[in-house]
Amino acid sequence: MVLSQETHAVMAYFDQYTEFSVRKRNDLAAMLDIAMLHDEAELWNTTVFTGKVVWSLYMKLRELQGSATAEESYRRIEQEFAAVVNQLREHIVYFAHLSDNQAFQERLKETYLHIHQGTIRNIVDLAHDLARFKDMQHDEQRRSRKRSIKPDTDA
Repeated sequence: MVLSQETHAVMAYFDQYTEFSVRKRNDLAAMLDIAMLHDEAELWNTTVFTGKVVWSLYMKLRELQGSATAEESYRRIEQEFAAVVNQLREHIVYFAHLSDNQAFQERLKETYLHIHQGTIRNIVDLAHDLARFKDMQHDEQRRSRKRSIKPDTDA
């Protein structure tokens, strides 16, 4: 899939931000490119947020795993995790629908939508990257606010 210059620029910055620790870079870049091409900023931001939630719940499940005292909490978080994973899958289906690249559509279906052993691992890896993207967005917003606040020179 050929990506736009804008997508290449965003991904170059993201690579630097994450110190090249992105797990599903090509899929993330393609989905970003599709969102930009189709003016789907809301879909992109919702997908990024959903990925952040999936990653946070996954980390919480790992933390609670095997803890006898946290059994009920684990079950509730596991149910929430499954629901949010399904939401992320719905976003992936929509990105596949928007794409005119048959190979990319098939890749998304095989990697994230079919039921096989590695599917959840792939979704968690993508969620990791989306969570890092959300972190980057948040950091940039914070920096932007700091730059826009001018120091009081009358003091």
